[in-house]
Amino acid sequence: MNTRRLATTGVALVAALALGLTGCGSKDDADAPAANGSAGASAAAATSAPADPRAELTAAALKLNENSVRVDMKSSVINGSGLMDPKTKNADMTLDLGAQGGKVRVVTIGDDAWLKVSGISDKWLHMDATKLGANGQMNLMPDGDPGGAKKMIEGVVEVQKTGERAFSGTLDYTKANPNDKDIKALGAKAKAVPFTAKTDTEGRLVELVVDTSVLHPSLGTMTTTYSDFGATVSPEKPAASETKEAPESLVKSFGG
Repeated sequence: MNTRRLATTGVALVAALALGLTGCGSKDDADAPAANGSAGASAAAATSAPADPRAELTAAALKLNENSVRVDMKSSVINGSGLMDPKTKNADMTLDLGAQGGKVRVVTIGDDAWLKVSGISDKWLHMDATKLGANGQMNLMPDGDPGGAKKMIEGVVEVQKTGERAFSGTLDYTKANPNDKDIKALGAKAKAVPFTAKTDTEGRLVELVVDTSVLHPSLGTMTTTYSDFGATVSPEKPAASETKEAPESLVKSFGG
């Protein structure tokens, strides 16, 4: 099993960091499925008081699409932090893969992405993010899924409230990542991954904790927090002298 890829896939699904960024208020947002797969339920959850825990959590996740946000994640395999803005499609994220891959810095400005890996590349590798595919590991800006919220919602199979602004439930990775080979290889255990979540007084998702140890003991839990809503995200474009185009083979390996 490729543990690092699995962890990164988990990030894209549940931590997600608002890593998928695109414009707000598009028809894609309106068509986003609720946790039960109903587009109408999703729209209702986003515009009116949620009627149940599932709708409330759906609305909270979709709020990640509406504003810039700081994302911090911690796990036994990957740690990271950074700022993302769905309106400008700008992001600046640093990921620490530990012994499995060192530190990775990712900067996105619109549809352009730059990647730099400590100890491996002395220059920034430029990629066209539109070529990475909606499920690509390094695609921070998949069109149609701002904030990664839709992918998370599609994976929720059970949710209940455990307290004021607190939830617990299970995620089905196979529903959110139907074409991922690593997820398919996990079989039935990928269909019942426990999670807990918290929202703030404004109904925004601010914490998500996923027990990925059910997928593989080495993964432990992954905790993602969302804060600093509305912060300015102005990443600096790497200088041309410090940049080179990423080889096609690397783009394909990151694509999904």
